[in-house]
Amino acid sequence: MAFVFMIFRTKINAFITFLTRQSRKIIYLNLMKNAINNFKKKQKLHLFIFVIMRKYSSFFLLFLMVFCSGQNAFHALRKELDNKIQNSDYPTALELINQNREHYNPEEKTDLDVSKVKILTELGLYDEAFKLSQNLINSKLTPEQQIKIHIERELIFEINNDEKSCKIEIDKAEQLLKDHPEFKSKNYSHFLIRKSSYYRVNGHRELAFKIANEAKKYALLVNDQKNLPDVELILGLGNRKNPEKMLEHFQRALYLYKKLHHNEAINSMYNNISFLYLSKKDYKMANIYIDSAIANSKNSKVLNYRADIFQLKSEIMEKQNQPDSALHYYKLASGLYNQFNNQQRDLKVKELGIQFNFQKEKTEKEQLQKNIAGTRKLNITLFILLVVLIGFIWFILKSKKRIEVQKKEISDNNNALQRNLEEKQFLVQELNHRVKNNLSVILSLIDFQKDEAENGLHKKKFEDLYKRIRTIMIAHELYSYNINHSDHSYIEIQDYTHKIFETHKNSSGREFTCDLKSENLLLKVDKALPLGLLLNELITNSLKHAQSDGDLRLTLNLKKVENNIEIGYQDNGKVFSFDESKSSLGIFIIEGMIKQLRGHYRRTSSEYKITFPDV
Repeated sequence: MAFVFMIFRTKINAFITFLTRQSRKIIYLNLMKNAINNFKKKQKLHLFIFVIMRKYSSFFLLFLMVFCSGQNAFHALRKELDNKIQNSDYPTALELINQNREHYNPEEKTDLDVSKVKILTELGLYDEAFKLSQNLINSKLTPEQQIKIHIERELIFEINNDEKSCKIEIDKAEQLLKDHPEFKSKNYSHFLIRKSSYYRVNGHRELAFKIANEAKKYALLVNDQKNLPDVELILGLGNRKNPEKMLEHFQRALYLYKKLHHNEAINSMYNNISFLYLSKKDYKMANIYIDSAIANSKNSKVLNYRADIFQLKSEIMEKQNQPDSALHYYKLASGLYNQFNNQQRDLKVKELGIQFNFQKEKTEKEQLQKNIAGTRKLNITLFILLVVLIGFIWFILKSKKRIEVQKKEISDNNNALQRNLEEKQFLVQELNHRVKNNLSVILSLIDFQKDEAENGLHKKKFEDLYKRIRTIMIAHELYSYNINHSDHSYIEIQDYTHKIFETHKNSSGREFTCDLKSENLLLKVDKALPLGLLLNELITNSLKHAQSDGDLRLTLNLKKVENNIEIGYQDNGKVFSFDESKSSLGIFIIEGMIKQLRGHYRRTSSEYKITFPDV
């Protein structure tokens, strides 16, 4: 509506100006005739001219006051906008531009649109940022604005892995900086950062590191405090093979961001340093930095940054075997990621509407200029204005309706996906339940078949098969499938081993005691199941072949050493009648399970030493 009012006001002013010019011509002619015939009329003419000048001088002063007021308002908006960008509050910055853009002249609008390209890129709205930059490239821009747009377009193409287009934008920005050295001090450090990033992403790490050092020297030379911490961050990323050097640059960047009071960047650097310590397995220092990030992020408005912090905290807790704390922080991170995705979706919908209005406004302005240049007749101008007004309102209503339909479709799709996910979750749980039931049926059938067997050897074989399948069933009882978190579902090994020994105690005809020393480890099912079968065969061999003077005693020592799991198993049999050279199913299963675990073993008499990696 503001745009329509502006068109109407322009037309009325043009009509009034036309009438005023015609009136002036008539008045001036009459005054000239009267001046020739009567000197008194000449005096009246002077008086009239004086009144006119006085009247127009008042209008001129009023216009000057409004113009200056507009300039001050724009500078205030520009300052507030730069502050929001500096503190990574991009949603608020985008809202400021969208709410205030229409209040300014074309040059000021262009300046706001150049900033908007950067904001949209930082928000992850790359398609919208590219479309806006494309419109700006085809419009009139100052050299400095062109430099900024080419640098931002390089980042957009870099994110989309378009190496050729990245190089074109870098070369254009570099040429503009050479042609306009007066803009170098404000923009050259940022340009070098983007150039270094381009070469680093495309595999030229040595060249990228060299350019980053050049950026640091130039930033120090011109005292560019704004880009200097970013340069330190780039240098840190270029020292991945030297963690100590990388940490030095990260800490330097953190110090510089603190000097700038850049809250979001401080959080990001805390997160990066904590991750670096986590990769070195220094959990104490990792916790110190991530806790600093959590404390500093309470007032943060950038949801994905906060989510990254809680995600890393969850990983640290998981590495320290604190599953409850890890789950707590994982839930916090998931909630923030969901909020961030919803925010991105809403921003994208709003931006689509704004882009549509922007394109419509541009088209209408071009059409209006053609109409003004083609005719000055008031009736045609008013008719065109009426048509444009109706069309503009129709398009707004149509666009609003389409957006509402899109929102409803998105909501319906989300609900359908949620129902589908719940159905799959139920089916997987039902599948696990049926597997356990089927294993129970198989065990019952084996038990019946064993009772019917008359041969003692056959009974023994059925009993061994029963125990092996029972071992698999125990794993299924302890393992709970989850469709959302299948990669994070584990079996508690301590409980698993106890139940395997209990099974043999309850079903074996030979009494024995056991000494179990097992750490409370968590293993995925693809590791736990072979381990259970391996342990079952070791116990079975001991019960079959170990000969001792007194009670049979089985000893198990299971622990984690660095990234490996070590198992020590033995019995107190003095005579071990089992002949390893004979081909037996037990030895075949033992060696097969160790091979499946990608481990190795050493046997001395009845003592086994087994080691396999915990990956």
